[in-house]
Amino acid sequence: MPNLVNEILLAELERDFKQMGSCLVVSFDKLRPQQDIEIRGKLREAGVRYKVVRNRLARKAFAGLNLDMKPALVGKCGVAIAKKEGAIAAAKALRDYIKKQKLPPITIVGGVIEGAVFAGAAAGTIADLPDRNTVNTQIVSTISGPARSLATILNAVAGGLARCIQAKVDKAGGAGPAAGSAPAGADAAAGAAPAS
Repeated sequence: MPNLVNEILLAELERDFKQMGSCLVVSFDKLRPQQDIEIRGKLREAGVRYKVVRNRLARKAFAGLNLDMKPALVGKCGVAIAKKEGAIAAAKALRDYIKKQKLPPITIVGGVIEGAVFAGAAAGTIADLPDRNTVNTQIVSTISGPARSLATILNAVAGGLARCIQAKVDKAGGAGPAAGSAPAGADAAAGAAPAS
């Protein structure tokens, strides 16, 4: 019977890991029930599903995806499974919760973000990663910066040219046609018209 239970749990983990966009592996020790409720609430607010896992089964499920999470899956562990890069938001929420605790009951020990494995010391950097919207904004800013500079330069050239032409006209004594008067060619044409 235990083998059947393990097979069911492994199949469920494999399915969850194949469908995930990202995940966090957390280690907890001496976690009080109230803290567990608070942590689960924070993860739920971040849009993440959290479950306590058996390390051996989780290692097998990760290995099936060619992800080596052995260093992270030691001791009592849980996995927070998220869509896309949702584990980053979950890591930020956990980091804020951990900072408020005198003795942190939970530690981020690993994670997978867009197929990249973070384990050991690198796991602490997950909360510092930018999310997709931030990265898209940075890319657009990088691309549009030179285009904006080019537009400013071209605008300055056109404005400078207009000022030069105006200065030339002003220097010539304003010999240009006055506003509202007919062009010089129109007067000549009117005078040359035969009388009927």
